[in-house]
Amino acid sequence: MRILNAIMLAIVCALAFSPAVSAMGTTEGAELSISDHESSYSINARMEVLEDAQRQWSMKDLQSPALQQQFQPARGQSSFGYTSSAYWVRVTLNNESSNDKWELTVLNSIMDQIDIYPSAPLITKNRLHPSYEITLPRDQQTTIYMRFETYGSMIIPLRLTAQSALYDKMSNELLFYGFYYGMITVIAVFQIVLYLYTRNIAYFYYMLNVVVFCTVLLIWNGFMLPLFGTGRLTGQGMAEGIWHSPSAVYDFFYVLGRWFGTLFLAKILFPRSDSPTAKWICRSLNVICPIICIGILFFYPLGMAQFLFWFKYVSLFLALVIIVLCARKGDRIALYLAIPKIPVVLFAILPKALLLYGLLPNNTFTRFASQFGLLGDFVFIAILMYALMNQMRKKEENAQQELVQTLSDWNVNLKKTVEERTESLKRTNDELRVSETFRSQMLQNISHDVRSPLSYVQSGIGALIHKFETRPQQQERILRNVHDKVLDINRFIDDFLALSRNEVASGSTELQMVIFYDWFEEIGRELAADIEYAGRRCTLAISPFERDADVWMDPFLIKRVLSNLVDNACKFTLPGGTITLQASLEKQAVCIMVGDTGNGIGAEQMTHIFRRHYKEGDAQGSGLGLAIAKEIVERHGGEIWAESELGKGSRFYFTLPIVGAGE
Repeated sequence: MRILNAIMLAIVCALAFSPAVSAMGTTEGAELSISDHESSYSINARMEVLEDAQRQWSMKDLQSPALQQQFQPARGQSSFGYTSSAYWVRVTLNNESSNDKWELTVLNSIMDQIDIYPSAPLITKNRLHPSYEITLPRDQQTTIYMRFETYGSMIIPLRLTAQSALYDKMSNELLFYGFYYGMITVIAVFQIVLYLYTRNIAYFYYMLNVVVFCTVLLIWNGFMLPLFGTGRLTGQGMAEGIWHSPSAVYDFFYVLGRWFGTLFLAKILFPRSDSPTAKWICRSLNVICPIICIGILFFYPLGMAQFLFWFKYVSLFLALVIIVLCARKGDRIALYLAIPKIPVVLFAILPKALLLYGLLPNNTFTRFASQFGLLGDFVFIAILMYALMNQMRKKEENAQQELVQTLSDWNVNLKKTVEERTESLKRTNDELRVSETFRSQMLQNISHDVRSPLSYVQSGIGALIHKFETRPQQQERILRNVHDKVLDINRFIDDFLALSRNEVASGSTELQMVIFYDWFEEIGRELAADIEYAGRRCTLAISPFERDADVWMDPFLIKRVLSNLVDNACKFTLPGGTITLQASLEKQAVCIMVGDTGNGIGAEQMTHIFRRHYKEGDAQGSGLGLAIAKEIVERHGGEIWAESELGKGSRFYFTLPIVGAGE
């Protein structure tokens, strides 16, 4: 219903904009009176027409009374649609003016053949439409017959103009067309610039669309008239090919322009929209249009014109469907394209289609509305394309700014990372230097610690071999001491292997939950037996804990800590001295103490003893035991320290956190 309303509105507009004929031509009749008051007349209001369906009648046949009576008044009609018939026109001119030189113009530049009787000179040079120079004797009646044939639409608007006023009229028309085609040329050049700037193929296709439709309008308005020659108009070029038929060339470029327009829609819409139906329609048109263009080259004289009429306007409707479907998918570009396209089609293209089909008369509105509509469409889309290009340019600028900012941030982060890595490498280098120093000192300490017992073993075995000592009790004492020194050497080797393999630092210890009181009671008895075997007394101070104390630990490693502390205490305690093993429960940890009754260490030495043992080794002969003990305890989350007084012995403490202490 909306389409019908639009059609009716277009018809009303066409009638409203129809040019008024002169006062002398407003009544029906077969005679047009010419006076000095008018310089231009519309012939259609007074002419009569006769359809020659078989294209067989000649001028001699028309002189018969039977055919003369078949002429019918045109009543202003100038468009007779698509037909294979020839049309005869008869008009009687009564020249009551003082001017006898007139020019009869057929306002249809794509007519294929025109014959005029009586014969008159055909003028196409410097003319936009086929024109005939006729002489009308003053105060006499002259009857003119014209015969028309065309492959396209039979549109035969006729205008009679006095030659004295002709050039002023032509000057005004050329001025108008110069402005019109100048604007189209600017739009086409603008699209070329946009394409060269963006390299977006959509701009290139739209530029081709503008250029091709500009060619279509040039053909329609008669600027291509000299290219087709005058042979066709005199009946000598109808069978020589389409390039001698301007209607065929008009349809060829029209379909070609529709193809470029569809390619433009495909490139500008489908990267942003997802409408399967629209894509299918667009792909179909992009295949059919070039096939039809090829078909026009070979089959146009066989009656393709009416088929092409329907194809041209159905494809235009399908292009609107593509735009609407993409707009419904949320494509803003499609929505902007629909703004000019729909009104242009309804109020500019549709009246032109009705004119070609013979449903509307030829007048200013129906003839030029499509041209102004296309120009408005071109201007609007050119503005839209510029807006898209400007938007793209702004996005590129923003992207460049974001890229610059990102690169700047990367540079800052890289600089910071380099500084951090440099600092880390520096720390690592320092640690390597310390480690190397430690290794060097450690080897010196190992050499010192191992050399002393080895020297004793060597001298003891030498004394036994050379029988420097013959008393059995002294030999037994030497053997026992040699045995102890060998055990010391074994402990040095075990400690060295443990440290070199980094068993503690690797964090690979397997912790398990241990009821500490029960475990320490068992280990304490075992260590007490070793102490007594070494010739020292042992005091095992283990009081029952007030509550259960569960500890996450590696029992083997904690036993190593206790063994190292006990061995160290035995070294600095004279035979007969006392070694004390004690365990107590504190608030968040268990505390273990190993004490001896040796000579003790000074306060200043005691402050740095573990740091010195860990980093520098023990120059006092304590070996690697304290270094490993410190590492193991700290890995378990505990602490280790020592208390000592000169002459009163030393006490070594370490703690282990109990389960749930941090909650």
